[in-house]
Amino acid sequence: MQRLARLVIQRRRELGLHKVEAATAAGLTHTTYMRVENAQSVRDVTYAKIEAAFGWAPGACAAILEGVQEAQLAGDVVGGTRFAPASGMDEEARKAVHDAVIAVMPDVPAGQMAKLSEAVVEMLRERGVVPPKGENTTP
Repeated sequence: MQRLARLVIQRRRELGLHKVEAATAAGLTHTTYMRVENAQSVRDVTYAKIEAAFGWAPGACAAILEGVQEAQLAGDVVGGTRFAPASGMDEEARKAVHDAVIAVMPDVPAGQMAKLSEAVVEMLRERGVVPPKGENTTP
């Protein structure tokens, strides 16, 4: 957790953000954000919000907690896998749901598929994985 705290502080400074600005950018309270910088445990959704606000790849915080030395930026290639860039994540999520439904349940009507896709995107927004509407850009 100390390494994650150090990397969060480093990234915040790289972005030129004050602690309050970083918390606001991530959609967190100052208190919750400070728990991360103070190497205290927080919920996974908190890490997801920080990743999105800092332009890190989804899962970067968890990877650091598991021993990875550096946070991967969105769009980086790690172990042969390219992480999705933060911008356009909502559309990528919709496409992924669409493709999965077609592969698993090809007879689902298009209207139901669209509703399912939108529900998944909204759930990902609530969890901080997909940026809020209108904020689909990497810092």
